[in-house]
Amino acid sequence: MKLCKQLNYVRSLSSGKACFFFLDNDQKMQPISIDRTRLRGSKGDYSQAYSGDLKRKNVAPHELAQGNIHFIEECYVPPTVNEIYCAFSLRIKANSLKPEVCSDEEVRVTLTHLAMLYAENGGYEELAQRYAKNILLGTWLWRNRESRGVRIEVLNSEQTSFVIENALKLSWHGSWDKKSTTVLNKLTHYLTQALTSSQDYFYMDIKATISVGWGDEVFPSQEFLDQKENGKPTKRLSTVCLPDELETVAFHAQKVGAAIQCIDDWWQDDADKPLRVNEYGADREYVIARRHSSLNTDFYYLISQAEHWIDVLNQSKTIPDEVHFIMSVLVKGGLFNSSKDSQ
Repeated sequence: MKLCKQLNYVRSLSSGKACFFFLDNDQKMQPISIDRTRLRGSKGDYSQAYSGDLKRKNVAPHELAQGNIHFIEECYVPPTVNEIYCAFSLRIKANSLKPEVCSDEEVRVTLTHLAMLYAENGGYEELAQRYAKNILLGTWLWRNRESRGVRIEVLNSEQTSFVIENALKLSWHGSWDKKSTTVLNKLTHYLTQALTSSQDYFYMDIKATISVGWGDEVFPSQEFLDQKENGKPTKRLSTVCLPDELETVAFHAQKVGAAIQCIDDWWQDDADKPLRVNEYGADREYVIARRHSSLNTDFYYLISQAEHWIDVLNQSKTIPDEVHFIMSVLVKGGLFNSSKDSQ
């Protein structure tokens, strides 16, 4: 299949901002506020004493012992609070069934056919189970998952509730107990419906109850700062307003979505972890592309072989990992334009 000049898929999973809060004695939402702190740290980075390939700078010993002032924002659990909450909403729409924009009708037909066969062979159930796992594991809490306990509650558009009492006892690769497995299967079924039905509207409200200690640090999203501004913190935290207009810390929607999309353990037969779905398998921990174009495992090469994958799905109900990966990228959505038509 020739990659066309214009090819666009709208994301199928759209999360909102996740806000942190706690409840007072009257069960009223209260914000987890930001502390602004000036710190006198010590100088320890490479450039203080070296340049280039371990080339020493002419620095006096006392200069490296001078304080390094930082003005930052931090966030901590208020005293007397033993539980905090983090909640967000998630909309699901079956946008991967066909392109939103496609400049080549043949490409449109081919990709729509691929998605149809993938659905008929149960492929979306595999993706749905992986998204459900990350939701129920509380992967989207990032560092905040490292706490005394995490309870996850999901309420879907049918007003069905899915509850995991202690997500810390579960893991991506490990086995789940019977009760948790039942919850996982039910949520997987709901997500499968949402990813394959273009007629209905699907959404979920997701909330984590996090058991904490007084003064525990909370880790919301950080704002990206292009440059330092005089008198303003060099580390800024993301916030959102509660109904009473008080600001509380939050996760960016993109950070929540990134955690839910951490499902790609197809990048290698013995992959030790799932990566966030990315066209080139970007692994931030090791700063490497696990699906480098030279390996012929990247999204653009694999999707160019769409006719081959259609033949495979027609001949067998066993879905290759490459097809799971292709469809996970289409669920993620994005612009997949080629710079020019293939000749």
